[in-house]
Amino acid sequence: MPTKITLTAAPGQSLLDALRLQNSYIPSPCGGKGICGKCMVEVERFGRVRACGFFPEVEVSVLVPDISPMRILSESFWPDPEPRFDKLAPGNDAGLGLAVDVGTTTVVVFLEDLELHRNLAVRSFPNPQQAYGADVISRIHYCIGDSAGTARLQQELLSVIAGAGLSLCNEANVSSQRIGRIALAGNTTMQHLARGVNPESLAIYPFTPVFLEEQSVSGLINEFPQATVELIPSLSSYIGADIVSGFSAVSLNSSAGWKLFLDIGTNGEIVLWNGDRIFTCATAAGPAFEGARISCGMPGVEGAVCALNPDGTVETIGNKPPAGLCGSGLVDAVALLLESGVVDSSGYMEDGRRMTDDRWNLRHPSSVVRQSTVLSAILPADIRELQLAKGAIAAGIEVLLIEAGIGVEEVEQVFLAGGFGYALHDWSAARIGLIPAGLEKKLIRAGNTAGLGARLWLQSGEFRDNTRSLTSRMKYVELSDHPEFNDRFVMNMGF
Repeated sequence: MPTKITLTAAPGQSLLDALRLQNSYIPSPCGGKGICGKCMVEVERFGRVRACGFFPEVEVSVLVPDISPMRILSESFWPDPEPRFDKLAPGNDAGLGLAVDVGTTTVVVFLEDLELHRNLAVRSFPNPQQAYGADVISRIHYCIGDSAGTARLQQELLSVIAGAGLSLCNEANVSSQRIGRIALAGNTTMQHLARGVNPESLAIYPFTPVFLEEQSVSGLINEFPQATVELIPSLSSYIGADIVSGFSAVSLNSSAGWKLFLDIGTNGEIVLWNGDRIFTCATAAGPAFEGARISCGMPGVEGAVCALNPDGTVETIGNKPPAGLCGSGLVDAVALLLESGVVDSSGYMEDGRRMTDDRWNLRHPSSVVRQSTVLSAILPADIRELQLAKGAIAAGIEVLLIEAGIGVEEVEQVFLAGGFGYALHDWSAARIGLIPAGLEKKLIRAGNTAGLGARLWLQSGEFRDNTRSLTSRMKYVELSDHPEFNDRFVMNMGF
């Protein structure tokens, strides 16, 4: 049921900003720029309004919709998630630690026993910074435009980490005073915000980060004053600690041949390596894979269509009535539209297709939802958003293959990291050209590699040394300067 909130906005303050300050969050993928149209709320006496563009001059009562539970992947599947390195001596750590995967969309917190060398409990939840934009650029612009923005986003993040840590300790029946170390693995922007450093320079040419090296800070989280917060090192502005630590974990048990590591979200981070050489790049894929900027798009929450299968069946998260399409459902939908000829190889589709709110609200189990009903939601603009996202990923892969001097047929394994990679379907990813032809049979879903990397960093000195060594050997390829990227991007826009 929606929650009724009565508030008075400050002069010139939008309803969205007023709700943020009251810790009442509604979807705002574009960060309040008036682009996405996802922040619609019901205001008594005014009707439905876009919260970012509504500036109430009187006290108003707002019906804030409940946020559905989000499907968040915490498990890792490669290698064996139990660390096999030496154990760091607990020392003054009192034997417990928190390993945190700080994603742009989600956060996963692991409670680790550093003496018994095992996980005690895990908790996952949406990143509350989403209220300030679905992507890091929106959040950086928020910090630029508001002098208190960096501190506010830092507090949003550290507060939920602290709350999760306390809850995990209670669940495991251990004292929170025993937590001596907290390891954070996030992208470079998230690392800056966690440290309380304004990430403005990451959005302004030449996109220079304030820091990349590992950080060790005492007393950063008030609830754990005795704990040292360790920020795992990043490689560049767009290859952060989540990729560095996750790739380090995946590389442990892999073979000697050429392999790809893909973490696909609002940014697409790619690593190509063999036993001797490592190439990496980052692409600005945009938020299409997160459901943002898609007319019928939504995050991976209950009711999101997550699969449209070739046999005609439709699946939703939680088996709830369909409310929209998340990233994996969008990829399936476009693949089916291509197969049926509704969308041609250039991405062209006739306009005039509309899905009303009433038609989404079907009120019966997803098992009897007709695919044609769901497919009718897709608009030409949605096709274009997906083309931009998948074109950037595919072009990035091709550029790294060029840098390595190899053909796609020489790649032996493709590791898909993260929740989207786990939910992505081989047939549809190959059909739209997100994964190069011939690689769909070589996919390995590695799961939450950033979380695994953070756990290993917390547990093992050898893993830390391995991560530092790999980072020093990684060759970062800046796509914006690469002579092949633009042509490859345009070529991969088609299907």
